[in-house]
Amino acid sequence: MEKLTIKTVLATLLVLAVGFSGQVQAQFQSDFQIKQNFDRDHAEILDAVKTVQTTGEVDQLMEDLNEMERRYRDNATLLNRVLYPETVQSRMTNLRELAQATGARIARLSEKGDTVVVLEERIAELTSDATRYQQRADSLNNALAAMRRSRDANAAQARRLRQELDKRDAFIIQMVDSIFVAYENVDLQSLSPAERRGLVLEIDAQNVLGHIESVVDNNISFLNTHTELSTEDFLKLYAVQVEFNRMWENMGHDLAEIYVSETRRGERLNSIVEKVDEWEMLIDDAAWTTLADGFAQNNIELSPFRNSLEFYTSLNTYLDEAIARAEDNGSDEEVERYQRFADFWFSDVKPRWQQHLIDANLMTYENFNTIDEKLTEWKLQAQPASYTWLILFGLALLLAIVFFALWLLARSRK
Repeated sequence: MEKLTIKTVLATLLVLAVGFSGQVQAQFQSDFQIKQNFDRDHAEILDAVKTVQTTGEVDQLMEDLNEMERRYRDNATLLNRVLYPETVQSRMTNLRELAQATGARIARLSEKGDTVVVLEERIAELTSDATRYQQRADSLNNALAAMRRSRDANAAQARRLRQELDKRDAFIIQMVDSIFVAYENVDLQSLSPAERRGLVLEIDAQNVLGHIESVVDNNISFLNTHTELSTEDFLKLYAVQVEFNRMWENMGHDLAEIYVSETRRGERLNSIVEKVDEWEMLIDDAAWTTLADGFAQNNIELSPFRNSLEFYTSLNTYLDEAIARAEDNGSDEEVERYQRFADFWFSDVKPRWQQHLIDANLMTYENFNTIDEKLTEWKLQAQPASYTWLILFGLALLLAIVFFALWLLARSRK
């Protein structure tokens, strides 16, 4: 009888254990299903926020959010536990803020009419063009790597690549200008975090900062691999860098506020700034080196220069010394020096380099006018002194003959 009782107890406990295990398993499956359903509903509404286009769709989205919140209200404790450190409330609040920001953006677009829409379409076109030009530049780079055997062919290919990069860079800057025009009236400081996220959702696909960074990267790569370019080519590149730098200083931080999350903004800005500085250093070194070589190859010994002020000062010093030397002793040798400088100045510097130097803010029109005036003075002073005295003596002799003839004529009449 005792054995039967023990067996009965053990059997009863086994049944209870199996039943409890089944209940636990069923409860676990139920909790897991609730979490899966919540994640699915959350993802669907987040996708809808990204694609919504009308105010009616926004209103429907807000109703769906309210319904979702009611649906999972009783399971909040469970979901909070599995979502930690987030909560159901924080997830729903983020969705609601994104939906509100999207609705506000759509309302603004509706108020502004078609202007912003047209700009955004233009931005999309420019982005496509930028990608196309980047692909062509990559193709030319690959072709260039295979043409190292011929320096002439390499130089020609480099010029073609530079032309493609120039077009691409112009498109990028135009694209950034267009985007900034579209959003320059937005007061970023007044936007809520959700509204800023809404702007990011809208324009992230265009990856504007990525295109901006590609301009810098490609120019750095070009300068590192193509050192055989002419002074004119390097001055053109200098002007491109100056224009880019102007655009970046005016818009860079504002664009970063729109396109980059606050946590990554400092890192992204520092990365681009470092590359811009590297680009400026490379083109600065290349331009001044080739410019100095250009004068040296024409036997014009300027004092060393590494920036625009030193370059202009060096030119003025050279001409002032030449004028002073010519005043003391004009000679055929001085005339030859003048002619050598004037030929180089009027045949190469002014027709080929002047506009690029001005575009790059390295010199001004007034600077060129000053140099021209000093060249005129040098030319006058450089004439040998003997020539001047011969001319003066000839004029005096001619006047004396004329007066003597007139005197004889008057005397013969008397």
